[in-house]
Amino acid sequence: MTRKRNPDAGLREDAREAVDRAWPEGVVDMAFDADESYFWDVYPKLAAAVQRIKGARLVHEREPEGGPVWFDHSDPEEEPPDDQERSRSYHLFFVCPEGQAFVYETEMQSLGGLGEDDENEWPMETVTGTGRTGWSVAVSLLAPFAVITLSDMETFEDGCTSEPSIESLGFTDMGQRIDPEAEFRKFKGEPAFEVLLKLRGRICDILSRYGIGILPEEEWRKPVPWLRADDEVLVGTAGEPIRVLDALFFEGL
Repeated sequence: MTRKRNPDAGLREDAREAVDRAWPEGVVDMAFDADESYFWDVYPKLAAAVQRIKGARLVHEREPEGGPVWFDHSDPEEEPPDDQERSRSYHLFFVCPEGQAFVYETEMQSLGGLGEDDENEWPMETVTGTGRTGWSVAVSLLAPFAVITLSDMETFEDGCTSEPSIESLGFTDMGQRIDPEAEFRKFKGEPAFEVLLKLRGRICDILSRYGIGILPEEEWRKPVPWLRADDEVLVGTAGEPIRVLDALFFEGL
C-alpha cells in the first residue's frame, strides 16, 4: 500500500515525483538494485567528460558499492583492512580547479608508537598533509539528479585521507551552520571564487547533457515528512524529518 504524502510539502514537482517513485511504501532502505540504475548507461561518457574539463582535475571518485579499505602503508595480502566503506545510493566525483588557491597545507594529531623510554603512554604526534578544495558532485542512482557542493579532501603522510562530503556538518560558536562557499570567499577572495563558479557551470553543463538535473541546496534541504528510514540506512539527523537529500543520497549502515 502506498503511503499518503503531504500535498503541502512544497517540493519541486520533479523532485517529489522522484521521491515517490523511489519509495512508494514510504520507507527509505538499501533494498534497491544499484546494478539496474539508469546511471550506468550514462556513466562512461559522463566520467570521460568530467575528466576532460580544462583547467580542472578529477581528484577523487567513489563508487556506490562499499567494501574494505587499506591505507597506503598497509598490505592487503597480509593485514586486515584499515577501514570499511559503507554502500551508498549515489556515485561521487570530486573535481578541483588547478592552481595554488585550491591547495593548502594541513596537519592532524595522531597516536605515535611507543619509544624505548615509554611504558604505557602512547604519545601524540603531528602528521602533516595536503588538502584540496573543489566540488563534490553526487549523482543519485535512484533518480537522475545531482547535488553539487563545495568541499575539501585531505591526504596525510601516514596514508590517511578525509573524503570530501556532500554536506557541511560544521557549526560556528553561535550554532550557525558553516557555509563553505562563504568561508572560501572570505579567505581566498573573489577571483578564486569566480574560478570555482566557472568550474561548477561546466560541471552543470555536462550533467545536463546526460539528462541529470541539479538540485539546489534550497530544494534538497526541504523535508519529506511522509518518509521514514529503515534501520539499515543512515540518513539525516536523529529526530528531524527526512529531507530530499536523505531520500535520494544516503549511506547504508
